[in-house]
Amino acid sequence: MNSRIELRVPSQMVYLGVPDAVLQEMGSDLDCEQKTIDELGTAVIEACTNAMEHGNLLEESKPIEVFFEINETKITVTVSDQGPGFDFSAWQPSEDLMRERGRGIVIMREFTDVLEFGRAADGRFQVRLVKNIVPVV
Repeated sequence: MNSRIELRVPSQMVYLGVPDAVLQEMGSDLDCEQKTIDELGTAVIEACTNAMEHGNLLEESKPIEVFFEINETKITVTVSDQGPGFDFSAWQPSEDLMRERGRGIVIMREFTDVLEFGRAADGRFQVRLVKNIVPVV
């Protein structure tokens, strides 16, 4: 099984549930624990929030793009925005994990098996999240 879905989502927080709903639907047919899908969903919502808010500055005319790829062993979600990005090589987590803002990258790292930041060929900033599928025993 190889599946790929592409979404263009307006940069408005009201649409944050759309990528998670797609992931939940795709994941419903997989032989894996629901916890796997839920954790990746949380990470995807964080990535989309950052793309909308920090990347596209909540400008409706700048949609984010979300690509879902699922095969027998993993789920890969790539979120792209039109913003300048940030220096991910120098990023360090905050000492204060209880603060209201700034925990998104920590959450994404905790809930994925691979988290990568980079640029698409056309220059857009991208976040790539990968979750391995562990079959239910």
